[in-house]
Amino acid sequence: MNGRRKHLLHLLIGTICIALSGIAAAQSQPLEMKDAIQLALSNNHSLRADSLDMLITAFKNKETAGKFLPQVNLNSKMDYTPAIAKQMVPGGMVGQPSKELVPVKFGTTYGMGSGIEVSQTIYRKDLSIQIQASGLNTEISKTRYRLSKEDLVYNVAYAYYGLQSRAESIRNITVDYLSMNEILSIAKAQYEAGTIKRIDYESLQINVANKKSQLNQQITDYNERLDYFKYLLGLPLNTPLAINDSITSLNIHISREGNTLANREDLRLSYQMMQSKEMEMKSIRAEKLPVLSSSFKYNYQSNFNSAGNAFDNNYWYKYSNVGLSMSLPIFDGNRRKSRLGAAQTQLQQMRWQTEQQEQEAQTQVKSSWDKLDNNQHQFDINKENLTLAIKLFNSRKALYTEGVTTLAELLDAQRELTDARDHYIQSLINVQSGILEVHKANGTLITEFFKSL
Repeated sequence: MNGRRKHLLHLLIGTICIALSGIAAAQSQPLEMKDAIQLALSNNHSLRADSLDMLITAFKNKETAGKFLPQVNLNSKMDYTPAIAKQMVPGGMVGQPSKELVPVKFGTTYGMGSGIEVSQTIYRKDLSIQIQASGLNTEISKTRYRLSKEDLVYNVAYAYYGLQSRAESIRNITVDYLSMNEILSIAKAQYEAGTIKRIDYESLQINVANKKSQLNQQITDYNERLDYFKYLLGLPLNTPLAINDSITSLNIHISREGNTLANREDLRLSYQMMQSKEMEMKSIRAEKLPVLSSSFKYNYQSNFNSAGNAFDNNYWYKYSNVGLSMSLPIFDGNRRKSRLGAAQTQLQQMRWQTEQQEQEAQTQVKSSWDKLDNNQHQFDINKENLTLAIKLFNSRKALYTEGVTTLAELLDAQRELTDARDHYIQSLINVQSGILEVHKANGTLITEFFKSL
């Protein structure tokens, strides 16, 4: 019987290894959570796309600053006028005093020219404010990127814990399955000896089959979670991957003191967005101020009636102009006033939303700590229950082998042991997830949590 059990154990272990994508042979060292997070931060496609927002913001800031630099344009033209326009002039002006008005052509058949135009904004208050806001825009893009990193770290850690939980369940169900197979062998001998009923033996066969089905389902679920984990890490699905699936309790001291909301990137983003809206309002108000600009124009052009004169220097002449202009808006149909009113309303809306966000953040901090304390308490209880369940099952199994206890009592002890193991694993995962939730609520996922791994 022992030989058969060992053979079955080796067979199941081999099956599980194959079902879990052959990861033991493909990877010499299992992937730790810290390495997984680093890999995701480097490879995750969504995060890499979000990182480009900072580059986009930098280009937009340069675009705004470029409006204060000289604007240079080069112009060239060539005109052909087959029918030259005429204007009516007094006849005396063209030697025909007898006629009151005489049509006279004004213009030439051909026209050519090239020139350069340079303009420079000297004073424009609204544009100056927009340039001043470029630093704030950069910080906003950085905060958004840090928020994306936090979400990715949280999702990777949560998925990692889920894989550990499923791996531990597979191991426990395998142990239960082997134990039930051994009980089935004993029951078969008892049934053949006539000491138990056929219905009891067949009921046990059903339980063993159900346990095998449960094991297969857990393996399938593990592989699905592993595929999603690879997606988070930015790895192809066919990449061999193994994680450290040994669940251990994290003994990490997390301080309850201090202003934890200061580390929240989502709140920082809200404050920055309000600052941005205030800068926008300043820019709108500044639009009513005068705009001062300078310009310089230089042209070299020609007008002639015969195509042969196109390159005759006698028909070419130069023209240049230097100017200083000022524009002052007087009335714009109250558009600026309406834009300012909308911005002020949006700012008030953002303030109220931020106040609610602060309250929600405080609630999340308190709730995460309460859950962590409860999870640690439940873990201690379930740890003791598991120890008792193991002792009870071993005692029942020994008594059943000796024929002292019934099969029903042994199966009850088996179910109690399975439940105790499941509760222990879940409570351990809850403690780890609770620590993760506390760091998320405190805004310390990228800093303290990552350093603690």
